[in-house]
Amino acid sequence: MFCQSIILFCCLLVFINACIPTQNVDSTTTTTTTTVATTTTTVTEAPFPCNVCQKVYDPACQGFGIPTLLTGCPTAAEAGITYLLNAVIALFPFVPANSCSTVVVCPPTTTLEYLVFGTVLPGPSPAVAWCEETGADAGKWYTGISWLARFELNTLSCKPIISG
Repeated sequence: MFCQSIILFCCLLVFINACIPTQNVDSTTTTTTTTVATTTTTVTEAPFPCNVCQKVYDPACQGFGIPTLLTGCPTAAEAGITYLLNAVIALFPFVPANSCSTVVVCPPTTTLEYLVFGTVLPGPSPAVAWCEETGADAGKWYTGISWLARFELNTLSCKPIISG
């Protein structure tokens, strides 16, 4: 029985040594480099056509998410603010003649805020704002209906709906 055990053990050793896999390893290394093209989009404002009136959209707005997602407001260019001279009167007859005007439509996730009498007030969007280039009220921005109820504005801005 001892001989049979030795023979079985030797057979197992031969079988185990025969089953050890071997692998040829290639010592050369291949490096692949991938180049990805990137694009940068710059949003610019249209030329300002007004002479007496200054821009009404808040210049303190630095851009979406700047300084934070909860407090940053889009720039005038990001919000699509354009100013027109004597052009909105055909669509909105309550805007006085010879006025600089803008229609503010805030982007999604933002709401319009008016700075009126030093107080920040949320308001509807879109909003029509105008500033007379001549006359007694030249240089002052208003919203509302010129002959019925108008409110003088200091600034307008599109602020995040959930503010910090």
